[in-house]
Amino acid sequence: MKTQVLEAIGETELKCSAEVNAAFAANDRIKYYLTLLQMAASRCDNPDQPAGTLRRERLACGIDDPGLDDIAAGSRRENGKYRLPGWVHIRDRITQDLRLMAAPVLPERDRSGPRGTFSERLESLLNTLPPGDDDLINANLIAAVTHAGRGADDSIHQIVMDLHKALNAMQKELAQEQIDGAAVYHIDEADRSVIAAFMAGLNRTAPLKFNHPGLGTTATRSGSKLVIQNDIGTTDAHVLVIHIENLNVELTYTDVHPERVEFLREMLKPFAVIWERDQTRQTDNLASGEAFRLAIGRFEAKDREQLLTYVDFLGSRLVFLIDWNRARKQLRGFLNDKQRFELLAWAAKEDIGHRGFLEAGGPRLINQAIEETAGSAMHFGDRLCDVLGNDAALDFVRFVFQSATQALRDHQSSGLLRDRIRAELQAHFSSEGKRLLELAREHAGIIFDIASLVRDGIRGTSARADPNSYAKLAKRARSFEHDADQLLMTSREAVQRRPEYTALFRIVERADDAADELEEVAFLLELLMNSHPDGEARDALGILADLLVEAAQEWIKALSHSVHVDPGSTAGTHEDASDFLTAVDQVFELEHQADDAERALTHAAVQQAGDFRQLHLYTAMAHSLEAASDALKWASLTARDYVLGKVLGG
Repeated sequence: MKTQVLEAIGETELKCSAEVNAAFAANDRIKYYLTLLQMAASRCDNPDQPAGTLRRERLACGIDDPGLDDIAAGSRRENGKYRLPGWVHIRDRITQDLRLMAAPVLPERDRSGPRGTFSERLESLLNTLPPGDDDLINANLIAAVTHAGRGADDSIHQIVMDLHKALNAMQKELAQEQIDGAAVYHIDEADRSVIAAFMAGLNRTAPLKFNHPGLGTTATRSGSKLVIQNDIGTTDAHVLVIHIENLNVELTYTDVHPERVEFLREMLKPFAVIWERDQTRQTDNLASGEAFRLAIGRFEAKDREQLLTYVDFLGSRLVFLIDWNRARKQLRGFLNDKQRFELLAWAAKEDIGHRGFLEAGGPRLINQAIEETAGSAMHFGDRLCDVLGNDAALDFVRFVFQSATQALRDHQSSGLLRDRIRAELQAHFSSEGKRLLELAREHAGIIFDIASLVRDGIRGTSARADPNSYAKLAKRARSFEHDADQLLMTSREAVQRRPEYTALFRIVERADDAADELEEVAFLLELLMNSHPDGEARDALGILADLLVEAAQEWIKALSHSVHVDPGSTAGTHEDASDFLTAVDQVFELEHQADDAERALTHAAVQQAGDFRQLHLYTAMAHSLEAASDALKWASLTARDYVLGKVLGG
C-alpha cells in the first residue's frame, strides 16, 4: 500500500492522509464487488435475461482484472445454490479491502456503539463470508452480504456504510480546506499560490486519464517546507512527493518500473532538474516484498515566477505516468523498444496521452484494422513496424493515439473511431509501393555517391597524389556498397510479405549490380595508382567515369518522379510521369555513350599502357564501369514497365 511506501521513504507526516485516501479507494472497490455479486445473483434467478457487465465501473475504481467482466454471465443456479465463478477470489478481495478501509479508523476511532466496536463487527462479519467450495454458495448468503442492515441485523454492506461515515469525519478533521481539488491542512498563506499552480497544471491534463482513478493530491507543511503528495494511480509503490522551501523544489518519486522513472526524467528535461543516483528500497507489505525504485530530483528556480511555472508543468505531467508501463507493453506488437518510448514521449508532449488509446480498446483497435485491411501483407508474428517500416508505423500509431483521445473527449462513437483507423491503415498499406520506390531512390543515392568517389579519384590521379588517399577511397566505397546491400535486403524482406511488389525488388536488385561494379572500380583504382597512369588512357577512363555519374544522377531523377506518379491524383501526375520517362530515356542514351567510351578507353589502353599489368587494370575498370551503366539501364527498363503497367495502367 502507498502508506507503507511513504513510511519507507520517510514521509511520515503524510501517512495519516494517505491511509484515509487508500481507505476511500478501498470503499469504491468493495461497492463494485457487492454490485457484481448482486448482478450475478440476479443472473442466477433470471437466466433468460441478458447478463450485464460492470466493466466501466471496474475500471473507474482501479481494478485491472478483465476476467471479472464475465462473472455475471457465467453464474447459474444449481440445486438451490448459486455457482459464482471466481467467488473465492472476490471473497479474498473484499476481505483485504475491508481491512484496508478500516485501518485509519482503528483503533483511535474504535468506539463502542449499538452494534459493538468496529473491530468486533469487522471480524464477526468477515467470518460470515461463505468459503464457497467449488464456487457454490447458498443463495440467501449473497443477500446477507449485500443488504444494508436494519435494526439488529448487520452486514458487510452496513459496516462499509458505517466506516465510510467515520472516514468522512476523519477527512474533515485532516483537510481544513480544498484548493482546486487538493486536500490541504496546516499550510501558510504563501503556500496557496504554489499549491494552486501545481493543481492548475494537474487539472489541465487530468481529463486525459478518462475513467482511471488517481491523481489525488494532499498538501501540508512540515517545518519550513511545503509538502505536496500525489498518489498518481492505483499501483502501490507509485507515489510522488514534492518538498518546496523558498525557491528550491525536491521531487521524490517511487516506482517499480525503472523505465517509467527514466520517462519522468525525459518529460522534465525542459527544466534543469538535477537527479541523484536512483536508490532501491523494499517494504514487506508491497507485493510480497517487491523492490521499488526511488528517484530524487532537485530544481532551483531563479525567481518566484519560474517556481510557479515549474510546479505547474510538473503537475501537468503526472497523468502521463498512469498506466504508462501497460501502454508500453501493449505496443510491443507494433513498434520496437525505441519507438514505443518515443511515441509515449510524443503523446505526453502533445498533451494527447496514452490513456485514450487504452480506454478505447488498446491493441484491439489496431489489430482489428490489420485484420480488415492487411490481407497478405502481414503474417502471424509480424510487427507493424517491420511491415510498414519504422517511420510509417510510428506515424500510424500516433494517428491512433490522437484519434482515440479525440473520440473520447468529443464523445464520438466507437464505430467512427474504428472506421478512421481502418482508413488510415489502408492508406499506409496502399502506399507500400511508394515506400519501396523511396527505398529504391535511397539506393540510387548511394550509387551516385560511389560513382562520384570513383570519378574524383580518377581525376586526381597523378605522380604527386597521396597513395594512402586511394586506400581510404576504396574503404569508403566499400562502406557505401554495404549500405546498398542492406537496402536490397530490406526490399527483399518487404516483397516476401507483399509479393505483388516483386517488380520493385527487381528494380533495386538490378541497380545493385551497378553499386557492386563501381565498388570494384574503387578497389582497382588503388592498384592503378601504383602504376602511375597518365595520358589519353587515363583521360578516357575519366570520361567513362563522368558518364556513370551523370547516369546515376538521371537514375535518381527518374525514381524521384516515379514516387509522385499517382493516377488517383490530378495534381502534377502528368508532369511527373513525363519527367520520369525523360530521365529513363537519358539513362538509355548515357548507356550508349558509355559503350562508345569503353571502346575508346580500350583502344587508348592498348596503345599507351605502360605494361601488361596497367593494361589489365584499364581493361577491368572499363568493363566494370560499362557493366554499371548497363545495370542502370536494365533497372530503368524495369522501373518504366512498372510505372506504365502497374501504376498508370492500373
